[in-house]
Amino acid sequence: MAKSSGTGTGDGVLLGQAAQGLPESAAELMDRCLHELVRYYRHSTVGRRCTGVIHNMNTPLQVISFQLELLEQKTREEATLLAELINPSTPHLQALHDYRDQKLKQLHQEVDKLRDMIHRIALQAVHEGEEEQCFLDLNQIFQDELELYLADPFFKHRVEKEFDFASGLPPIHGHYVDFSQSLRHLVDNALEAMAESPRRVLTVTTALQDNCRVLRVGDTGAGISRVDQARLFQPFFTTKGTADKPRAGLGLFMTRRFLAPYKGEISLESRAGQTWATVYLPVM
Repeated sequence: MAKSSGTGTGDGVLLGQAAQGLPESAAELMDRCLHELVRYYRHSTVGRRCTGVIHNMNTPLQVISFQLELLEQKTREEATLLAELINPSTPHLQALHDYRDQKLKQLHQEVDKLRDMIHRIALQAVHEGEEEQCFLDLNQIFQDELELYLADPFFKHRVEKEFDFASGLPPIHGHYVDFSQSLRHLVDNALEAMAESPRRVLTVTTALQDNCRVLRVGDTGAGISRVDQARLFQPFFTTKGTADKPRAGLGLFMTRRFLAPYKGEISLESRAGQTWATVYLPVM
């Protein structure tokens, strides 16, 4: 009989058979684990492909930038000629020149933004792929992550942002991905909680208190009931999602796991209209 490899159908059958002798709740947990494993591999494949696309965007972006520089140079030459030209049509020509010059500058600004975003994403991919630990600036990681959220129209246009990063925050020795992913989970939760709120305010702050680095993420969403708060850090528990768009319920669970090697702790306080997630990372 041929052997199957990877996480294909053969493996799924074997794991399904192993789960048959377990209680129903354990079998369901196994099924959800398999579902999340499939989702993880699916998204990791998409992520690798996106990284390649981003890398290949650099060449056409450089061509566009070069052509823009040539157009701007010709525009400056045109301005010199217009200054020397005296005839009844000069004001009209000058107006056309000024309009084109303004549009070229706007286009250049957008190209610069796109180049900066590509650089951030590529740099993030490099950092998150590193296997060795290194000293990290948490403020810089968090600011870079929040900058990338600007690609999301909801975050960019419909959310008020209050950010405050304490200067002199001690660096931490660890894996970049542990902290970038942790912040992402907390911010994603906050944004989802505010989807239907009349006022949406996302607050992200860092501070140094009692020899601890402190990260706080706040939102003005509906809040979380006391009953649900007691279960928030359990795997696969979620208060969000629908039948059409199910949620894994692993964000806070994984955040706690990411931070555990650094003796990090995370707490959550919530009431109607306000929720705060607070991360404590001791300076060791």
